[in-house]
Amino acid sequence: MSSFAAWGLTLLGLAVICTIAEMLLPQGKTRGVIRSVMATVAVLVIVTPLPNLIKNGFDFDFTSDTVKLDTDYIQYSDGKRGELISRAAEQYLKQNGYDGISVSVQMDGYSVKSVTAKIADSGIIQNGEHINNSEIKKLLAEYFGIEKEAVMAYG
Repeated sequence: MSSFAAWGLTLLGLAVICTIAEMLLPQGKTRGVIRSVMATVAVLVIVTPLPNLIKNGFDFDFTSDTVKLDTDYIQYSDGKRGELISRAAEQYLKQNGYDGISVSVQMDGYSVKSVTAKIADSGIIQNGEHINNSEIKKLLAEYFGIEKEAVMAYG
């Protein structure tokens, strides 16, 4: 444990002890004397490491082992963000007359790298209206602000 953390824990312990002692103190002259002693001890605990800190400089001793990247959470949140973006694109296509098309996105950090639209999920019936793949590609490219070549529509 670093000296800074130990000092902080000492201050925390002192605060707890002083609070408990304050509740247990009797009313009267003795209370004032004991409070003065506790205040003096608190000041000494606060001031004691200061000369050493000034002489040696501040070293908070945060090692790389104490801070770790949670890759599982990052992958989970990236997946959820991709799902939300895909659902928004599906709603956009639905507003433009293309209902039931599944959209999936491939992300590159926070931007969309490519888009795939699966038309087979739209429930095409025999002798039904023709679905224009190039129109879907154009709408998705405009929606995401990417090149039309980065959009694939199949099904």
